[in-house]
Amino acid sequence: MPQMISSVQNDLVKHWVKLRHNRDYRYDHMRILVEGKNVIAELCQSLPSITLIASREDLVPPHAGSASVILVSDAVMAKITEVAAPEGLLAEVPLPSWTPLKAQKWIVVLDGVSDPGNLGTLIRTALALGWEGIYLLDNCCDPFNDKALRAAKGATFKIPLNSGNWDKLKQLASEQKLPLYGADVQGAKPGDVAAREGMILVLGNEAHGLSASAKALAKPVTIPMSGLMESLNVGVAGGILMYLLRNGRE
Repeated sequence: MPQMISSVQNDLVKHWVKLRHNRDYRYDHMRILVEGKNVIAELCQSLPSITLIASREDLVPPHAGSASVILVSDAVMAKITEVAAPEGLLAEVPLPSWTPLKAQKWIVVLDGVSDPGNLGTLIRTALALGWEGIYLLDNCCDPFNDKALRAAKGATFKIPLNSGNWDKLKQLASEQKLPLYGADVQGAKPGDVAAREGMILVLGNEAHGLSASAKALAKPVTIPMSGLMESLNVGVAGGILMYLLRNGRE
């Protein structure tokens, strides 16, 4: 029989809450919490050392393999998730490792993206549109934040991720011989960008756009707009540019 936890004061419950809320705690323990039945079902088949947290035993995926299962009361599930109507299934899994991105030619750089929903959406979109890696500058929010993971819909575990500063990014671009382009309100049209073999696309902060470092290093590329709006949400703009630069020319 799986272990049953009914008290919100249980040490494991406190541990899971900290995994959700505290970035340093996640990285210290190298563990994260994941929601979503479909995502968890996939992870059960691909990851070792996975712990399933379920409000009912029938919610456990049929192919859970060697995953350990802990049942919790509805009150405990609500405490952990802090959502009004939780699905009733969580997974504690190892924190994904950073990938050097040495073999990737189509890379999206996130420069100061602070909203976890936008960040997760961009990760999901990049994977869907054939981009091969995500590089997060140090000023971004955590991709393993629960809101970012939820928005990414499992893409966080499927696309290579790396993190670092501008010096490290410049070295990567030089070694890979990849041109850098930055999304801006003015710049070249995507159709005029000659990058057939790969490129690095920099997407900036929701409120302030590209940083000074990005503008100094990346050539501007823009989405021509005929409407009355001057700019788009970074999640929307990033998706349009990723499609036009990677897929629109095929």
